[in-house]
Amino acid sequence: MTPGASVPESLKALAPEIAQHDAPGVVAMLSPFVERLRAPEPAAPVKDTADAIFAVCRTLYLHARSSEAIPLVHGLLDHCLRVGDRAQTRRAASVCGLLAAETADLVRSIEYHVQSLRIAAADEDRPEMARAWNNIGHAITISGRWELSSRCFRRAITLLEPTVEVSPTRFTALCNLADNHYQLGEIEEGIRRAREALQELEASSQSEPYATILLRRTLVRLLIAQDRAGEAAAHVAEAVAIAERFPSPRAAIAVDLMRAALDLAGGSADLALTRLDRTLARARKVPSTLHDALAYAVRAEELAGNPARALFRMQELGNHVYGHGVEQTRRAIEIAGIDPAEVALEHQREEMRARLTSMLNPPSAPRTWAALRRLAASAALRMDDTGWHGARVGALVRALALARGCSPLQALEMGLAAELHDIGMASIPAAILAKEGELNDSEREMVRKHTEAGGAMLLDDRHPRVLMARDVARYHHARWDGRGYPDRVAGTSIPLAARLCAVADAYDAMVCGIGHPAHTMAEAMAELRREAGLQFDPELVSCFDALVKGELDGLGVDPTSDPGMETFQDLVLSLKEDRGFV
Repeated sequence: MTPGASVPESLKALAPEIAQHDAPGVVAMLSPFVERLRAPEPAAPVKDTADAIFAVCRTLYLHARSSEAIPLVHGLLDHCLRVGDRAQTRRAASVCGLLAAETADLVRSIEYHVQSLRIAAADEDRPEMARAWNNIGHAITISGRWELSSRCFRRAITLLEPTVEVSPTRFTALCNLADNHYQLGEIEEGIRRAREALQELEASSQSEPYATILLRRTLVRLLIAQDRAGEAAAHVAEAVAIAERFPSPRAAIAVDLMRAALDLAGGSADLALTRLDRTLARARKVPSTLHDALAYAVRAEELAGNPARALFRMQELGNHVYGHGVEQTRRAIEIAGIDPAEVALEHQREEMRARLTSMLNPPSAPRTWAALRRLAASAALRMDDTGWHGARVGALVRALALARGCSPLQALEMGLAAELHDIGMASIPAAILAKEGELNDSEREMVRKHTEAGGAMLLDDRHPRVLMARDVARYHHARWDGRGYPDRVAGTSIPLAARLCAVADAYDAMVCGIGHPAHTMAEAMAELRREAGLQFDPELVSCFDALVKGELDGLGVDPTSDPGMETFQDLVLSLKEDRGFV
C-alpha cells in the first residue's frame, strides 16, 4: 500500500499498472488489501473501497487474469456482509459471479448472481434485477445452453421495459440475445436484436470498448450467414480500430475470430486455419472465449476439406462445454427457476457430428507417423535408459481414456498421440538432461521449452492424429489450477488428451525414476491423489486410481512392494492387451 494513502487511493493508483506484473507479483501486491478487508472496522467508506477494487478487477479481467482478482473481491464480499451494506454486497456478489464464470466455475458463478438477484428483488430494484438476470444468462451461455440463457436475457429486457432512458444493461442483453439467435440459426431475429443494440449504442454517450467489439463480432457472423460479407467487412474494420485503441487479450481474440470468419466467407479456409491456430492458443487462457474459437475451428476444418480434424475439434468442444460440470450447471440453473430442457440444441449437435462422420475416409496412420515415433523414442532415450517412456505413457493413456468413457477408437488415437508427448525433448541440450542434481533457473526454463518445441515439430501436418499429438506435446505440463506451462491454461481449457497424458506421464516418471528417485506404485498414486484438483484433473485421477487398483488386484501385485520396472511392466503389458480398441 502507498504510505499515507487510504485503501481506495492506493488501489486506484494500482489499477492501471497491475497487469504489468506477473501472477506472484499481483498476489504480493493485493495481499495487504485482502488483510485490510478482514479488519474489524472499515478503513474507508465501503462504496469508495468497492469502486477501487472493481477497477483492479476490471484491469485483470480485460487481461484474461480474472483468477488473480478473485481473493480480493471475495474479501470485499465478506467485508460487505460483515458491515451489512446491502448495495455493496450485491455489487460484490455480481463481480464474484463474473470472475467465477471467467475461470469456468459456472456453478459458483450462477450462485453468486442469484445472491445478487435476491438482494435486488428484495429491494424491488428492477434495473439491478435486470443486471443480475443478464449475468446469469452470461454464465449459462458459457456452458453452451443458448435457449436457456436467451430466457434470462429476455427477462432482463422485460424488467427494463418501463424505463425509456438508455441502459447499458439493455444494450448488453440485446447483444447477448443477438448472439444466441445466431448460435440457434435464427439469423433474421439475430440481426433485428443486433440492430436494436446498435441503436442503444448510438444513443449512449459512453460505450464499453470490449462490449462494442462483441456486438460487431455478432453482426459479422449474422451478416456472413446471409452472404453479406461486404457489409460484415465494415464491422470488422470498426472492431480492429477499437481493439487498437483499447488493446487487451480479449479484444485480440474477438478480432482474430472476426477476421477468420471473413477468411472463411472469402473461401480462404487455409488462411483461417492458420489464424485460428494462434487464436486457439490465446483462447485457452480465457475459458469463456474458447467455445467460440473451437466452433470457428470446426467450421474452418470442414470448409478446408478436413472432416476428421473438424470432428476432433468438435469432440474437444464437447469435452470443454458439454462435459465437465454440465450436470452441476443444470442444478444451479434450477435455482434460478429456469427449465433446463434443450432438446433442439442436442439434435443440432448430433446432426453436425453425423454429417462430419459420413465424410470420413477409413482411419489410417499419418504418412510421417513412423518417423515421428522414432524421433520421440530417441528423445525419450535421453531421460529413460529403456527408451520406452513414450510407449508406456501411451498405453496408460489409452486404458485411462477407455475407463473414462471415451470410445475405443478415440482412446486408441489418444494413446498413440500421447506416445509423442516428449518429442520436444530432442531440442534440449543433452548436457542439461544428463546433469546430476538441481537445475538452475535458466536450465529449468530451457527444459520447459520442450512443450513449445514439441508443438512446433508437429505443427504442419493436417492429419487429426498429429493435431492431437501437437496439443498433447504442448499442453501435457499445463496444470488444472492454471499454474503450469507454457501458458496459464487451466481446467477443461486443457485438451482432454493432454490432461490424460499429464496423469500417465507423472505416474510413469515417478514409478520408473525419471528425473528423481523411483517410487513404489502406491507412493506414486498417493502423490497423484495429493495433486488432484491442483496439478491434475481430479476426475481423471480418481478414474486412474480405480483402473490401476483393479488391474493390480487382478495380477496379484502388491503396489507397496519395492519400486522397480518389472512389476510396473506387468501392469503396462496388461493394460496394452486388446480391450476392444479395434
